Amino acid sequence: MTDNHTDNHTDNHADSHTDGDTDAPRSPAAPAAAPGKVDFGAGALVAAVAVLVLLLAAVLPWTGLGASGWEVVLGRPGVTGLPRLFGTLAVVFGVVGTAVTLLTARWPAVFVTAAGCTITSVTGLWAIWSQNTSAGTGPGVGLWLALLAMIVLAARWASYAFSRR
Repeated sequence: MTDNHTDNHTDNHADSHTDGDTDAPRSPAAPAAAPGKVDFGAGALVAAVAVLVLLLAAVLPWTGLGASGWEVVLGRPGVTGLPRLFGTLAVVFGVVGTAVTLLTARWPAVFVTAAGCTITSVTGLWAIWSQNTSAGTGPGVGLWLALLAMIVLAARWASYAFSRR
């Protein structure tokens, strides 16, 4: 049996740019994508606005006692544990976690922030429930606004986390 196949491949490596292990042409001006980095695109703006809303909610009343979000986090007497836990988690994952994730643009930070914001959102629902069932006037507008911001952040980070291929 004879092989009639001939290889017509010519070596023109002097004027073609290739990308590492593949022979796919690459533009000389295109930077190589950094491994492990996330491109947030316009979603970064959504996350940044949600953090600003969360910070605004921190100065509004969270409880029927008139305690603001910062007072709840700092331990104002008379505030139950669930709003305090929600406020603390909102600061850790909603503000700090989002800032670290946006600045580093690393996948592990995306996953941790997505999980943390999701847990914080559930804790926020429990905090509102606890304010509705306690002997007060119910949750304040700041608590509702903080929960809304955390749900937006959880959805934003979860969409990035689930988009990883």
